Amino acid sequence: MGTVRSADGRVGFGALDRDQILEHAGDMHGTHAPSGKLLPLAAVTLLCPCSPSKIIALWNNFHALAVKLGKPAPKYPLFLLKPASCTIGPGEVIRRPVAYAGKIAYEGELGIVIGKTCKNVCVADAPAYILGLHLRE
Repeated sequence: MGTVRSADGRVGFGALDRDQILEHAGDMHGTHAPSGKLLPLAAVTLLCPCSPSKIIALWNNFHALAVKLGKPAPKYPLFLLKPASCTIGPGEVIRRPVAYAGKIAYEGELGIVIGKTCKNVCVADAPAYILGLHLRE
């Protein structure tokens, strides 16, 4: 399930079916159903698959890099927050901020999209709150 913008600027969501989007109606994160409308993939722009309210990232989950840099592994994971405005759709160009001339390094990431409000969820119940996974290679 993903979000799309049609040529007329309308934003909706649907499921990819070969070279078409099967549009859905309702709540992408709740109850929805196919509307019956098919949109050619070439006629839409794929947007970020969700509109996050926040992005929480692990800073030090790649221990091989810590070893390479001679850094000790921290006792607990280190987190950082990223603005929701940093998301883009598949195939979109990552634009360098005008004022930044530093190094840009590529790294693959796994995003876990939490689809329901939750707090203090035990590990066994966590899958019930996951809407989907997004792997960027």
